[in-house]
Amino acid sequence: MSLVNAGVVTAPSSISASGGTALTFASAGQPSSGRLSLIVPADTDLRVRRGMEITVKTPSPQSTAPNGYTQARASYLFKYPKLLANGKITVNTAKVEFAYDVETTQTEIQQLLDIAAQICCDGDFTPTTKTLQLT
Repeated sequence: MSLVNAGVVTAPSSISASGGTALTFASAGQPSSGRLSLIVPADTDLRVRRGMEITVKTPSPQSTAPNGYTQARASYLFKYPKLLANGKITVNTAKVEFAYDVETTQTEIQQLLDIAAQICCDGDFTPTTKTLQLT
């Protein structure tokens, strides 16, 4: 299906992962200045240990912003190192970022979360990620 005709469900009763095996994260150190690093402790080969960087930024005053504040931001960067046949390591990544105005309601934030989850796994969108074709 074309991305132009893609669809997602708005206000679903729930969106959750199902099936598969749970991937548990642990802290890779103390959080600092709006950043938290996590690792997958089950990955014993440190060269290819999966991890995630979470960054948050609270709104701050800005005179040029529509309501006088910058947007709130939350960013999740999942890192998936891969050992290549030639012995070198590359890092595959998946990033999800949210930015919203301080006047955004909790319901509207939940809608952003729900839509982002669907974009990451819905059959209308995954072919583009896999094939890099926009149509």
